Amino acid sequence: MQITGFFPKALEEGIYQWYKFISKIGIPAILFSIGFVYTDIGSIIENFSLVYVLLVLATVAGAVIGTWVIGGLLGFYKIEISLAAGLCMANMGGSGDVATLGAADRMELMPFAQISSRLGGALIIIISSFLAPLIGMGL
Repeated sequence: MQITGFFPKALEEGIYQWYKFISKIGIPAILFSIGFVYTDIGSIIENFSLVYVLLVLATVAGAVIGTWVIGGLLGFYKIEISLAAGLCMANMGGSGDVATLGAADRMELMPFAQISSRLGGALIIIISSFLAPLIGMGL
C-alpha cells in the first residue's frame, strides 16, 4: 500500500524489518527441509549418468544464457533476470524458487520468480504438447 500512502512510514519500516528477520532465520530452515524431503538419494544414485549431468548442465546454461542475452537487450539487470526469469522457470515450482533465490540471496525477486514459474511452466506444457507427437513419430 505504499502507492496510496495509507499506512504510516513507521509501520512500513516495521514490516520491512520483520521480512528481513524472517528471511534470515527462515530461509536456511526452508532450504534444508526442501533438500531433505524432496531429495531421494537412492533415485539420484540409480539415475546418475553422464547423460543426466549433461542434461542438467544444458538446462541451466540455456536458462541462464537465454535470459541473460534477451534481458540484456531489453535493459534488465542480467544477474537478476537470469535468476528470476531463467532459473526460476526451470526449477521445481514455488519451493524451487525459494531454493534458487535463497541460495543467491535475492529473495526480493520472489514476486517475479513466481510469475516466471507459472508462465514458464504453462509455456513448457504447451510446447511439449506440440513436440511430443513429433518426437514420438521419430521426426
